[in-house]
Amino acid sequence: MKSTRMLLVSAMMLWTASCATGGECSWAKRIIVNDGDVVTRATAEQIVAHNRKVAAFCR
Repeated sequence: MKSTRMLLVSAMMLWTASCATGGECSWAKRIIVNDGDVVTRATAEQIVAHNRKVAAFCR
């Protein structure tokens, strides 16, 4: 139990530190759709939502 808690705390610290250094989030990438890709409206909405979250979180 104690080791699980320490692992979670360590992961959270690493996660928050990744964006604290200049706002860089190398682990979070925007999704880019190519011209030849065919996506449904629902998929396009999910991509837009994801890209907005990345932009807001990794300024």
